[in-house]
Amino acid sequence: MKPSEFTFSSLIGIEGNQWHYHIPRFQREYIWRKHNWSKLLEDIYDNDPGHYMGSVICVHDATVELSPSDEFIYEVVDGQQRLTTISLLLAAIYYKLSKEVVEKKPELKQDDDYIIKLNSIRQRLIKKVSLTGNKLPWGVFKSGKTTYCLRVQPSTQENNLDDYQYVLKEVGILPEMPYPRNCGNRRIYRTYRYFYNHISNDLDGLYDLLDRIYKLAFIHISEASQSKAFLLFETLNYRGVPLSAIDIIKNKMLATLDSKHGVNIEESYDSWQKILDNLPNDSDQDRFLRHFYNAFKYNPDIKIERITRATRSNVINIYENLIKKNAKYIFDEFTTKSEIYNQLIEPEGNEFNSLTTPLVDLERIGAVPSYIFLLYLFSLDSDKFADPHIFEKIINLLSKYYFRRNVTDYPNTRDLDAINIDLVEQCQSQIEKGNKLSYEFISSAVLSGRGRPSSIGEMRNALSDSLYENNEYMARYALAKLDEVSHSREYSPNLWARNEKDLYVWTIEHVFPQGRNIPEDWVQMIGNGDADLAKDIQDNWVHCLGNLTLSGYNSRLSNQSFQKKQGKSTANVFGNKIQIGYQNGLALNNIEFKVEEHLSSLATSQEWKKEHIESRNHEMVEMLINLFKFDNE
Repeated sequence: MKPSEFTFSSLIGIEGNQWHYHIPRFQREYIWRKHNWSKLLEDIYDNDPGHYMGSVICVHDATVELSPSDEFIYEVVDGQQRLTTISLLLAAIYYKLSKEVVEKKPELKQDDDYIIKLNSIRQRLIKKVSLTGNKLPWGVFKSGKTTYCLRVQPSTQENNLDDYQYVLKEVGILPEMPYPRNCGNRRIYRTYRYFYNHISNDLDGLYDLLDRIYKLAFIHISEASQSKAFLLFETLNYRGVPLSAIDIIKNKMLATLDSKHGVNIEESYDSWQKILDNLPNDSDQDRFLRHFYNAFKYNPDIKIERITRATRSNVINIYENLIKKNAKYIFDEFTTKSEIYNQLIEPEGNEFNSLTTPLVDLERIGAVPSYIFLLYLFSLDSDKFADPHIFEKIINLLSKYYFRRNVTDYPNTRDLDAINIDLVEQCQSQIEKGNKLSYEFISSAVLSGRGRPSSIGEMRNALSDSLYENNEYMARYALAKLDEVSHSREYSPNLWARNEKDLYVWTIEHVFPQGRNIPEDWVQMIGNGDADLAKDIQDNWVHCLGNLTLSGYNSRLSNQSFQKKQGKSTANVFGNKIQIGYQNGLALNNIEFKVEEHLSSLATSQEWKKEHIESRNHEMVEMLINLFKFDNE
């Protein structure tokens, strides 16, 4: 084993340009989704340069001697997802720099720094190689008349490699590559488009992002055999629980209370346990630390100079300074504010009355960034509001806002903390001017400025697309919400129930199956016996809302024929008696749509074809638009 620490710039170096990282043929396909892509960008932007990205474990043959013209190809055992994703991010940066930025600033074509940066990206994605003979070794391919080797070569599974090569052609790095059918609906291309839509459009922003990527830190580990590499991978992934930020802050806090404020450490410890009771999970605790600072940094007793917001990388530094400033004050504030925060994260365990259901809904939507703003609002006295009963309206507004944000992915994840901090500061400014907070003022602040949401048209497009593929959790929420608001409910189970393993009892079911091997029954029905047509329909429509429902026993339905899936039966799922099949009375299955001017539904249709999926999809999308449009739309 030879572990070495590298920046990404060194890992995929361009001096000599001999090292390449290729995914072996037997490795699984690229599986990262939008939440992974978003988290990567968030980590890059939120942390100081040099953010640690984990280990890359490779296999190489140490006995082979390389000449200066040979290519050294590592087989990647661990690191495929990260290396592939970062390479696609680089491709998006390359396209913006080489096409869009230079169109606005044509003088850049003569700028040495600009040319060097473009070349550095290109050389970290491909290398031209010279070969003798007609047979191309593994990892080498032709584009046009030139032979290339990819610096990072994805898996060949699920068309990953073909799609990746086409992306490099589209951004202008490779001269020729055929378009793989339905490439745009698969994950590699969607990753590239996600980054294209979420990174900066200006030169300085792209240069800053490129610099941050190049400084990402990796541990490179190489082994001589697959068996040793996999053993190492298993060992490194069997980790203990590291000391968290709140553990470090607790130790500093209790020691300071004892030494400087004369507070008995056992008494402090008991009080600290009450704070932790309000924040039961590790993720709640770490998030509370950031949200507390971001919600109340307008207060001079909490504000730390030159720190505009709390992030994962600076949170310990923030609280070390605050504890040094006044540990007793911060400890008391933690106590009161953690109680408020508990009401936000565990609304069903608190007596909120009219606010319980809206807060549960907000939690299900995934509106965690809004807790910064709500923590601030809930800490205010009732006399600060023009109407003391406006909280339900505010939470419903935020539910609509975050449903749209999570579906369209706009505003960017990395901007949400700043947007909520800005809302806090606008409201606090109103109060300091002697004004009371009204719903109209808060609504205007939420829907304007830097946090302005995407349009209804953009929401419609995102909902109409492959929502399950783009955001599985929001697809589940949308399905449950549609069932909740539909009329004539014969059967109303708790679609959010969980079993003893904390897994949802009701899960997403694809009507037309999503598996690679389409059953013959379905080829006949949806493709009129044409397997290629059935595959095209699957690629374009299988993950959209119109082809989805919720089922209490997904494996029982699986790849069965439409008629068998439709029939009603009963199953015992983890102790829950569940009616399965599309004729089970679930309101979601009775949503009506038109096909050839005839009303139909998932429960009543005699067949399931593209036009059924498309029409049901349209109907469901319009229902969601009406549910989540703002008052002024």
